[in-house]
Amino acid sequence: MIITHLTHSTFLVESDKAYILFDYFGKGFLPKDIKKNIYIFSSHSHQDHFDMKIFELFGDNPKAFFILSYDIKRKFGKRIKNEYPICQNKITYMMPDKHIEINDMYIETIGSTDAGVGYIIEYDNKTFFHSGDLHLWTWKEESADYNEKMKKRYFREMKKIHNKKINYAFYPVDLRQAEDYDIGIRYFLDNTETEKVFPMHYFGDYLATDMIFKNDSLSNYYGRIIKIEHENQSFNFEEGK
Repeated sequence: MIITHLTHSTFLVESDKAYILFDYFGKGFLPKDIKKNIYIFSSHSHQDHFDMKIFELFGDNPKAFFILSYDIKRKFGKRIKNEYPICQNKITYMMPDKHIEINDMYIETIGSTDAGVGYIIEYDNKTFFHSGDLHLWTWKEESADYNEKMKKRYFREMKKIHNKKINYAFYPVDLRQAEDYDIGIRYFLDNTETEKVFPMHYFGDYLATDMIFKNDSLSNYYGRIIKIEHENQSFNFEEGK
């Protein structure tokens, strides 16, 4: 299996059976000739997580399946229906705390502390988690009341995956939070049984990786954190491991 960090929060998973594409918004290299099933996930409607280009790229592919958050339907549903009618039967919109099976893939959602959903995916004997914008978004410039409410929302959602075994996770590390940039990923790793986590939400600033691997408070997790250093970087994992 190959997992490629395309950019920001966009990842492409390729197994022997299928592709899984997360939060593509028009950037990063994609395979030109896709003959396997491809499952395209968009966690929410923000422009750094979703773009209509997914329908242009995969709309006429009979092996493409779109799994989109409910807020994308609310914001763009009419436009998608009008401009890409061929895609309608291949789109599944998901609310938080729902589950569905598409072919041999099991998909579950949890809520976000920002917009949309986070995805838990069971496929080919692996469990994947893409957080979207579910994260502990505390900010120095916000009030103590705001940050306390954020923590309560975050802990409520994280409780839903407490101690869950996850093979591959994709979780935000955002340097805009200054000294709080690491609190979310630390809590996530403390409270799930995640084997490998890909930090994301970099906005192209790979200094985040340097800071992670110089951070003593994260040193116990270095073996579980994937070291992302540039866009379109691929990582190979042996099937069955």
